[in-house]
Amino acid sequence: MPLALKKILALLAGLMVSIGTIALLEQFSHWLYPVGTQPDWQDPSAVAAYMQSLPVGAYLLVLLAWFSGVVVGIAAATLLVKRVSRLFVVVITAMVWLATLANVYLIPHPLWVSVTSLVCLPLLGFLCGHLLNRCYPHHTETEIID
Repeated sequence: MPLALKKILALLAGLMVSIGTIALLEQFSHWLYPVGTQPDWQDPSAVAAYMQSLPVGAYLLVLLAWFSGVVVGIAAATLLVKRVSRLFVVVITAMVWLATLANVYLIPHPLWVSVTSLVCLPLLGFLCGHLLNRCYPHHTETEIID
């Protein structure tokens, strides 16, 4: 199979793993911090009141889910082709960042959650790519990062 096709398939798999990781950890957060009644999601004031009632731990688990989604997605794509690709780092990080941006725009989060997630996600993605790059020293630099 050509390397380009392997990378595309690995990227798609990495995105699916990333989404699955985020969904799983967010469901764990909902299980750990259940709320009696769900708000009317069409009423912005009800949603804002619901979000303000959540404990800090619930927000920390959501941040953990978003951060883990980036790391696990990039790692999964990298492990499938056994080499680090800038494509994996940029696309997976950008997709999770854009989804996070939409989430914090549509649902009122505390400012610290919004800032932490939107600033740290790109940094974490590129740090993950850098660390994975160090795990594959047997490739030349031009092979590892394309």
